[in-house]
Amino acid sequence: MDYLAHYEKSPNLHSQGLHAHDYFEFYVHINGGRQYCVDDTVFELKPAQMIVIPPLHMHGLVCGDRDLVDYERCYLYITPETLKKCGFNKIDLCSFFENSCSNKKFTCQLSDDEALSIIQILKNIEQRKDQKNDEETILEDFSQILNVLKIARKICSENVKTIILNNAGNEMYKILHYINLHFTEDISINILCNLFNMSQSSLSHEFKKYSNKSVYEYILYKRIIKAKELLITDSSLTQIALDCGFNDYSNFLRVFKKFSGCSPKEYKNKILLR
Repeated sequence: MDYLAHYEKSPNLHSQGLHAHDYFEFYVHINGGRQYCVDDTVFELKPAQMIVIPPLHMHGLVCGDRDLVDYERCYLYITPETLKKCGFNKIDLCSFFENSCSNKKFTCQLSDDEALSIIQILKNIEQRKDQKNDEETILEDFSQILNVLKIARKICSENVKTIILNNAGNEMYKILHYINLHFTEDISINILCNLFNMSQSSLSHEFKKYSNKSVYEYILYKRIIKAKELLITDSSLTQIALDCGFNDYSNFLRVFKKFSGCSPKEYKNKILLR
């Protein structure tokens, strides 16, 4: 997959929770979502809002145990390799959007015209998905993708930071934030219960509602994301396993395969080929 566009309106949908992937996502919220999380930033969703999420950043809807009603959105997935090509060796779009995310300038309100334009572009690309081997289709897709990137780059260049929700009283946010800081350490649910004065059953239940993952699953997910970042360095696989909080390489290998569908060595080779 070099790129993938999708539009969907769901009358009733349960949130898939927080996740990460190996490609850039240009997401447009149209209606129905309430709150969204990117790394440690939680904010209210508004209609015609674009969010740009670089690879390996945790993100997703936050809506507790409530289902989403009339949730409407569209998005463009694009690999780093394809995004680099869109810069024509003149603009480093990958670094630009990575830096924007790091500076919490990854979301902005679209004008009505911009939102309608992007929605129609992504619908058009999706409708042509079965014709991707056709040269005319490829040229048309890339010309329209460039229009989406032009708008995204413009809004991320504006001197506006994301309006962050006040999560001071939200225990689940505090727990999520603590795990994000300490996931490479020896964290157990008992340690979290003592730190945040909660029972194990209550913490497990509430965390699952908040992130749609168990505490253990979330910690492993964060460790594998960190491992993918370290795989582009010169560190040995054994050292990466230890740096990410695994006690031994065999355990790291098993978990990495489960979450990524390939071994760390296979993933590293794929990255080196880019």
